[in-house]
Amino acid sequence: MFNFKKRGQLVEKWNFDARSTLLAKPTITSFDNSSQKNIVFGTNDGKVYALNTDSSVKWVFDAQEQVNQLEMMFMDTETANSIETNPTIQDINNDGKKEVLFGTEMGFVYALNSEGKIIWKYKTEGSVRGGITIKDLNQDGRPEIIFGSGDKNLYIISSRGELINKFEVDEGIESTPTILNNKIIFGTNNGTIHCITQTGERIWDFKTNAKITAKATIGKIQGGEENFIIIGSLDQYLYAFDEEGALIWKFKTEGSIYSEVAIADINKDKKLEIVFGSCDNNIYAIDSYGKKIWSYETDFWIVAPVIITDINNDGKLEIIAGSYDHNLYVLDAKGNYVFDYIPGLSGVMQQTGSYSDVITSDPGETTGKKIFQYETSGVIVGCTMMDNNVLITTKHGKINDIAYEKR
Repeated sequence: MFNFKKRGQLVEKWNFDARSTLLAKPTITSFDNSSQKNIVFGTNDGKVYALNTDSSVKWVFDAQEQVNQLEMMFMDTETANSIETNPTIQDINNDGKKEVLFGTEMGFVYALNSEGKIIWKYKTEGSVRGGITIKDLNQDGRPEIIFGSGDKNLYIISSRGELINKFEVDEGIESTPTILNNKIIFGTNNGTIHCITQTGERIWDFKTNAKITAKATIGKIQGGEENFIIIGSLDQYLYAFDEEGALIWKFKTEGSIYSEVAIADINKDKKLEIVFGSCDNNIYAIDSYGKKIWSYETDFWIVAPVIITDINNDGKLEIIAGSYDHNLYVLDAKGNYVFDYIPGLSGVMQQTGSYSDVITSDPGETTGKKIFQYETSGVIVGCTMMDNNVLITTKHGKINDIAYEKR
């Protein structure tokens, strides 16, 4: 029997307790473009933290302190300022330092400076649950701020927090807008994907059968020059469109798809593969034509976006995914091909590099291959890379810094 052992392990370097529910991954940034990184995230009680890489606190901003008593009379004080996505961090005023932008359940969008001080805030009439997109749409050298609200409007505001345009659509917006050649692509709560110009002109739309919270991913997935738009829906399908909005393919899972996909050439075929999680508990890798390459089943939902990276610097890509089952999974990006039966070796022979001693899949199939598994203390709602470490966000308020170590 062939016996291959994994080398290395995942170890916790530190953890930070925000003492409030967390709903998204942190953002890693360098505020002044130096080598000094910071970890920025929002909480359910309306705080934004900036941590140093050793988990010490650089600053804290409290959005609840910025809301007057009259506004608070009409809101649930526990969740009124909840921050449901990771902050967007970019230099919006050309001062050489990056600003922090985020939305709240009360409908405010805040801009903070690199020291955590408020620059401006903008009020909508609905919750801002999606992320903030920053892009110079009109090529004037100053970026615009683009986001959706539960009040059924897509907003474009200036870098000074002043309204430029807003466009009403069919339903509330919880997805983060994506920009493709100055076209704005976003989904709504009734399942419609919209593509509009910066002046609000409709280019195309497509109706799915359920709410869309995912951000669209753009990529030249088939190896040519044409961009494709990939986005999932709570109707359990992943969709791929061309730039004109024509449906190219759709891929069916058995659960809702909440977040954006990751794309990379995971098998060196000069095309981009698509990797994502579903609420059917599976992590999927599919090819650029919408055909499954492999899947890996965990014990609960995969809601957070997956990561494609080389965590152990061996020249091969791994898939990193956090599950609601409290576990972080590291998978071989190429999957594990189970050989056809060979007389005398059936059930024991495996592809070199497989770390399981027992074949559990039918021969002739490619399945997800687990390399590492790390159990946390809570439901995982976000993962992000900081250098070669994985930062895990758990719903009950912890951020864990997980490192790969050779053995």
